[in-house]
Amino acid sequence: MAVPADILKSLTDLDLLPQGERQKAMLIVADRLAAVAGAEAIELADTEGLADSRLTNPGHWLAHEANISQRRGRRIVSSARLAARFDAIAEGIGEGVLTDEHLTVLKTCLPGNRTSYRSEMFNQCHKQLVDFAREFAYPEFKRLCEAWIGLCEDADPDAKAPEDKDLGIDFSDNLDGTTNIKGLLLTTDAELLKEALTRLAEKAKENYRRDQKNTPTPESTSSGQDVEDDLAVDLSISEYTLRPVIRRGTRYWMARAIGTIATLAAIAPRDGKTPEPLLVVLMDAETMETAKNRWANNDPAIPPDLVFRPGYTCQTLDGKPIHPDDAFRIALNHRLRRCLIDAASLKVDLGRTSRLFTGAARDAVIYRDRHCTIPGCRRPARWCEVDHQQEWQDLGRTTPETGRLYCGQHHQAKTEAERQRRHHARARDQARSDQDNTEPF
Repeated sequence: MAVPADILKSLTDLDLLPQGERQKAMLIVADRLAAVAGAEAIELADTEGLADSRLTNPGHWLAHEANISQRRGRRIVSSARLAARFDAIAEGIGEGVLTDEHLTVLKTCLPGNRTSYRSEMFNQCHKQLVDFAREFAYPEFKRLCEAWIGLCEDADPDAKAPEDKDLGIDFSDNLDGTTNIKGLLLTTDAELLKEALTRLAEKAKENYRRDQKNTPTPESTSSGQDVEDDLAVDLSISEYTLRPVIRRGTRYWMARAIGTIATLAAIAPRDGKTPEPLLVVLMDAETMETAKNRWANNDPAIPPDLVFRPGYTCQTLDGKPIHPDDAFRIALNHRLRRCLIDAASLKVDLGRTSRLFTGAARDAVIYRDRHCTIPGCRRPARWCEVDHQQEWQDLGRTTPETGRLYCGQHHQAKTEAERQRRHHARARDQARSDQDNTEPF
């Protein structure tokens, strides 16, 4: 696969162009390269019945064929893809408004394809990002861009809910003792199903570990030969079916839990009481009121400025956006909890009476942060721990204002950094004490 000579000449001359013209030239060159690569891929597919594997990494291919660095090749391809997805970004590149630093931020924040977000307002917001680039330098632009994209991730109020005919589950038998299950569910129903599967999977893993500890080994029992025979049978069955021994992870136990749920649902008495599933939906009061009025008036329209309101919230605890109509439907048949930070009716300020965040104080921090607060980390709340921003040993208080969500990795790093700081402080104080106690000759 050869790059045409005129394109090679354009790549060679890129460094000689000004910033704005270079970005525009990179976009044009990348578009032409994509056209050449696409045409040759079609030709290869027609003649040989194969697709060129080098097209799976166009940046590497571009660097190899054009004799440029791989970093330059990846940057050209990624800039072209970004501009192809969003017209406002293409205009900003053509005008020279978006520099390499701006594009680096946008590549990190913006979705990887056109269908990542269904919100029309999200598709219209990219002109605002270009305006940010015109007005602000890189550090401030990065902060504003992350806040804006975070808001758009949380908000998708104008996404049309799927029609009833689109919802459903299909079962496909693989004729080997397994069945594929594929379907489309409402996010609320899927979260309830995932919650139930997760609970059963965790319980099954605990039982499995306990059984493994209590299982006698061949060396510790008189019936060791029987145990070895059973293991041999299991291995022979595994070899016969051409499958390795199962590594029982969470996905495996969740798959097994589907059968448990079906069994429990089939044998449960009609008048029996079962534990209520837990699904936390975060929704602010104004959005709730808007959804209620829309249900009452049967009006599908959503106020266009709803998503731009800073306090807009309608999502699960993990950050999955939910349509306000679905959230209101859940509220009709479930319990509502009013969450008021620092409200007198909700005791969330534990002061110095408790070191750990528990109860309402912990919930308040989770509902506010919803993911790890370290910049660039989006691990959801279920993987995070609530810790003091000002350490408890430094007279930190147990209040939502001083609490932050940290994922396991960053919480451990924060704890280790605090330990090192205290260790060096003690060593420094000890050295000063020894120096003061030294008697002169």
